[in-house]
Amino acid sequence: MAAILGKKLGMSQIFTEGGDRIPVTVIEAGPCTVTQVKTVARDGYEALQIGSGEIKESRLNKPAAGHFKKAGVGPRRYLAEVRCDLREATAWVSVVETAEKPAKKTRAKAKKAAKGAEKEAKEAAESEEAVVAGEKAAESVKPEAAQAEAAEAEAAPAPPAEREMPQAGDQITVEAFEIGQKVKVTGISKGKGFAGVIKRHGFAGGPGSHGAHFHRAPGSVGASAYPSRVFKGLRLPGQMGNKRSTQLGLEVVATEPEQNLIMVKGAVPGASNAIVFIQTH
Repeated sequence: MAAILGKKLGMSQIFTEGGDRIPVTVIEAGPCTVTQVKTVARDGYEALQIGSGEIKESRLNKPAAGHFKKAGVGPRRYLAEVRCDLREATAWVSVVETAEKPAKKTRAKAKKAAKGAEKEAKEAAESEEAVVAGEKAAESVKPEAAQAEAAEAEAAPAPPAEREMPQAGDQITVEAFEIGQKVKVTGISKGKGFAGVIKRHGFAGGPGSHGAHFHRAPGSVGASAYPSRVFKGLRLPGQMGNKRSTQLGLEVVATEPEQNLIMVKGAVPGASNAIVFIQTH
């Protein structure tokens, strides 16, 4: 099950080779960084925490800054958790071997440690000069064929390390999704404010003329003598929209990895530039 965070750019349309028009929603998804790997032994369940969007470290509180520092990644503005099988997640998580640039507060410590390591290496190099000189003399005695084989072995790139599960710092891109794949998109729906039952729930309402006094009201909502109250869960006027909503059964129509774009058929919750969470079924 692949998952990624993205930003809804808006709706558009594409045309197939047969001339059919497909309405699509364009989403700028990723690249997202794995900020935490949760395991059964430590957390009781398996999941990946992913982050998207950059933010200044000065805008984070101390717990959040310490969380990203422990993971060895830069600060992320948005976070989401994906429950998945960690071994299966290696199929859609891209391995990143290079660590990110350290935070400002840790650069001085890293620089100091690097100077200390350089000094120790220099002292060790002076003590090993005699050993190195002996090795060079021995290498000069080797046959030319043996020297050529050693040079080829050193020049050959090391094979990539195979991992059983993702690690913090790995990335997720739109390449994890395939065309024709079914996904579900979660976001915050557009807020409509305080709405009546006709707009909010689709009530029919009463007659519009001929002396009627019942037009857009919900009608009878309570009981008489017993139980003398309004039951919970009735469809009444109130806040409409502006809540977490998930649209199921959307289809991936196209992807553009160079621009980190993914296009899904149909509409997704939220306004333009809203953050959405995409998951495969």
